[in-house]
Amino acid sequence: MSSKPSFGNWMVAVAEAAEVAGAPNLDGASVEQMTKAWTLVRRAAEISQEELAANIAVEAGLAVAKIQDRDPRAEILVPAEVAHRRTVLPLGCTDRDVTVATANPLSQEAKREIEWLSGRKVGFQVAPPDDLQDEIVAAYGSSEGMERVVQGSDGPAEPDGPHVLIVDDEAGQREWFRSVLEGGGFRVSVAKDGDEALATLRADDSVDLVTLDYWMDKMNGLRVLQSIRSGEEIQDTPVIMVTGAGDRRIEMSLFEAGADDFISKPIDPPLFLLRIRAVLRRRAFP
Repeated sequence: MSSKPSFGNWMVAVAEAAEVAGAPNLDGASVEQMTKAWTLVRRAAEISQEELAANIAVEAGLAVAKIQDRDPRAEILVPAEVAHRRTVLPLGCTDRDVTVATANPLSQEAKREIEWLSGRKVGFQVAPPDDLQDEIVAAYGSSEGMERVVQGSDGPAEPDGPHVLIVDDEAGQREWFRSVLEGGGFRVSVAKDGDEALATLRADDSVDLVTLDYWMDKMNGLRVLQSIRSGEEIQDTPVIMVTGAGDRRIEMSLFEAGADDFISKPIDPPLFLLRIRAVLRRRAFP
């Protein structure tokens, strides 16, 4: 007698039927693909979206999201671009945790990205994708409107705009920073670790500023910063550190090591752009 297939296995099978890229871990699912996957199961089982959400929640050991009871103050922890791209909606938070509604509770990539941005542990709850999309628009505005807010009056990256090097070992975070910075009119290069960042700085003297994540595995941000400040040709490069929420000792150590500024998670895109421009002004960028 065969055993009951696990939640992960049958969700992967449905994802493959919905032609989701990266179906084995469901991390590549677009909004349209997850909606298609839900529709396939709902129609085959002849149940409603709400009933399917309840079943998925039971299988995954999670709760069903009560979107109507969400706390709008939690929205600051998940940027609009991430909410739209991942189809997730923050429901509430504490100093250490954030509860997030999702139609794809197996997505570890989404979980890691939100934890990185918010500086909090993520707890998923399950909601139908159609309901989520409606509530995300209600909370953040449409995805088109979100793009206009991120870009602001500066428009897309300019060929002669300030050149920023993003240093982060998480690919998703590098792309998020890239989208924000290019939307703010900056030229962008990226490095996946400290060694690559130092090599880029030594090879390319057009870099005007570095954004540097503190928490990196291969070489943490403090060591990279110290290497920049001790390098004769690159020691004057402005550096903004990205840190966890509210760690005063780390923040003091960064200033002692020569950081120009830092920004803590959760990261607010408009404030992030303003702080970069402020550092460049202080460094007399023309």
